[in-house]
Amino acid sequence: MSRTFGIDTSRMGEEELLAALGEIEQRRRADYARELAVLAELDGRNTAARKGYRDVAALAREVLRINPHDARQRVAHAQAVVVRYGPTGVPLEPELPEVGQVAADGAIGPEHIESIRATVARFPQPVSLPDREHAEALLTKAAREHEPHTVTALGREIVARLDQDGNPPTEDQLARPERFLDWRTTRGGRLHGTFDLDTETAALLTGLIEPRARPHSTTEEPDRRNKYQRQGDAFAEVLRVAAGCPEEGPTEAGEPFTVMVSVTLEDLKHGTGYGLLHGQESYSAAQIRRMACDSYVVPAVLGSRGEILDIGQKRRTVPLAIRRALILRDKGCSFPGCRRKPKQCDAHHVLEWANGGPTALHNLALLCWFHHNLVHHTEWQVRMRNGLPEFLPPSFLDPERRPRRNLLHRQGTAA
Repeated sequence: MSRTFGIDTSRMGEEELLAALGEIEQRRRADYARELAVLAELDGRNTAARKGYRDVAALAREVLRINPHDARQRVAHAQAVVVRYGPTGVPLEPELPEVGQVAADGAIGPEHIESIRATVARFPQPVSLPDREHAEALLTKAAREHEPHTVTALGREIVARLDQDGNPPTEDQLARPERFLDWRTTRGGRLHGTFDLDTETAALLTGLIEPRARPHSTTEEPDRRNKYQRQGDAFAEVLRVAAGCPEEGPTEAGEPFTVMVSVTLEDLKHGTGYGLLHGQESYSAAQIRRMACDSYVVPAVLGSRGEILDIGQKRRTVPLAIRRALILRDKGCSFPGCRRKPKQCDAHHVLEWANGGPTALHNLALLCWFHHNLVHHTEWQVRMRNGLPEFLPPSFLDPERRPRRNLLHRQGTAA
């Protein structure tokens, strides 16, 4: 029980403690925004030079007794989100005005601001003003609802979509991709090593390991292996399959390794454009075409050749055709802020199957094991709106219970 720092927490209920935690953090963030406004004003008045300092960051370091990196970052935030006035009185518009408005309300903190600022700094040039404003709006919305690392992940996706060409590999790199493997054997016969794989081989390896590395718990015995032990066991299994049955390729849900790509078949045939492998990483169509040599290629439009996407209520398990469509729609765990890939997810019935919910695309959402359990056993709720899953947070997180969606898997548009 704490009775220090001017607050008697021992007499507060759990809901009061949670509310107090949120209010304190909001005040801290609002105070940070006010500090940025002061720094911007000092910068505009050229106060640092008159006081004998190199710049306002050096002055802030002295006044606030903070590290040089922190001082430079705060000044960069002030310049990015606060309107400044130079000696002539002419206003200098900030680079991120919407971020500044949200920060002033205490809705986002310095870590969010840094995530957004660093993302914008990586934008390819030139970027049209509408694209820039739309990206800022997406990042600001994510910052209001998620932790900074989620904003950073969304930023990487936005940068990739704004710069779809990127730095294309040379013909020599495509013909001979760089791969590195080094190992050494110990006296006991164990093997230690390091490796560095190109993107295509990395996708193949993770596609083989991840389905086999999921926890295998039973009602009698939980899986006590940690993540790295499970991955090691999965790697050993892959080697046994490869050594003992070379003609039999790896399978997922009963079929060979499948390349799910959102790229037109014409682009795939001619090696132009780009696509998303399993709704995750961006690859050139030429790369995807090579990967498809030993895999099944699933076209983006499912159900167009007679596949049944709605099988009613007779089956609880999700058949392959519906799971493919679900992967293409959700592209991973649909819970807000989660980056788990489709292979790490289960199909969750929004309206429970036992209560009449159909095993149909409009009643399913991909959820990783952790968030699947969270939805079933906490106050989080999921519902479908406009064909997409959205989540209602518990009231202690948001008294208004405003719906949230996972922006990380959306293709550069607001959810």
